[in-house]
Amino acid sequence: MKKILLSFGFLGLIASASAQNVVNGNFEATATELLPGIATDCPGWGQGLYTMDIAAPFAGMQSAKLRSIVDAMVAGVIGSLSDSIPGLLQQEINGSFTNAGSQPLMFTEKHVVVMGDTSVVFAQFSDTMGAGPNDDVVMFQAYGLYAGTSNTWTTVSIPFQQFGMGTANRLTIIACTSTAYLFGGGPALPGTQLWLDNVSIGATSSITELSTEINVYPNPSSDIVNFEASEAISSVVLVGMDGKFAASTTESSMNIVSLPNGIYFYTLTTVSGQKLTGKVTKI
Repeated sequence: MKKILLSFGFLGLIASASAQNVVNGNFEATATELLPGIATDCPGWGQGLYTMDIAAPFAGMQSAKLRSIVDAMVAGVIGSLSDSIPGLLQQEINGSFTNAGSQPLMFTEKHVVVMGDTSVVFAQFSDTMGAGPNDDVVMFQAYGLYAGTSNTWTTVSIPFQQFGMGTANRLTIIACTSTAYLFGGGPALPGTQLWLDNVSIGATSSITELSTEINVYPNPSSDIVNFEASEAISSVVLVGMDGKFAASTTESSMNIVSLPNGIYFYTLTTVSGQKLTGKVTKI
């Protein structure tokens, strides 16, 4: 997940704002409905395939709701190659970032993800270098991957991981109901829903400290992978490079012997709701 490749010509660059400020992270601004029940233009986040949910927001009067659908008309409007399309919102902030990657990506979420698909909330600091996207240098990334069902709002804090060097002048935040669609692996599976609220790049030390104490071994592995953290583990979800769900466990170890060889992304959730991410290699 080092380069974002969006196929939505309809979306483009959605929002631009001053650095170090996630605009309308609580989705409280008055939004304009573009396609009823499907697409919205909300100040700060701009145009996207999401709606405003006023039924039970985490905070304030409304939150963002994303859902995967099958709709040939919408697919034609946004230039999608598949009639099965995901919910998606994006914000892009340009400017000069001080200590980029030192503070975690924070948000609250709940989800209903159909079997075989995975949802994602993703943030990236990059050095844009020149005028086009092909020479961008990815500096820091943070992402949360979600499978199954969680009907309760969960506050998430995910540390950024460093991938490259440069001068951070762009922050991109994306939420999508289908990781496979977002990164080119396949169509979105209809029925998946993701709710999002209170998005920020915030200061908190607990998740960063915990991330330095996590131990995943052996890695690479051909059969058993053990997960150890300084706090008790609630669950571990494994997702393939194609964004599809691979395995999960509520224990501190996972048997991956039946999985194809390759690289997998894990999201480890502790009993307090903190989430840690990383990679495991099956050999």
